[in-house]
Amino acid sequence: MTRSKSPPPSKAAERLMEYLDIIKMAQDQRGKALWYDIYRRAGNQYQTDSMIQYLQDNGLIGGNKEEGYHMTEKGHTWHDILKKHRDLVGVLTRELSGDRRKEW
Repeated sequence: MTRSKSPPPSKAAERLMEYLDIIKMAQDQRGKALWYDIYRRAGNQYQTDSMIQYLQDNGLIGGNKEEGYHMTEKGHTWHDILKKHRDLVGVLTRELSGDRRKEW
């Protein structure tokens, strides 16, 4: 059965874009993003470390807590994709997530 409307974009794409924006702005200003830059968005230490681990595991950022973080080439590519096509990526991530069975 064909759906009559498309699902709303997921928050995952929005959240990823926010973190990549933070890292890019800090990197442009001082050459690196600090752990605290990410902490201000995440809100607590566990969420900060979890997000940094996720970004590093997926090859979007490099670096460490002492020397700072920088966006990799893959991170720049994803940042550009999200800037231009965030709504499409959001639909895909929503379709692939556990929310796909919810009624829209």
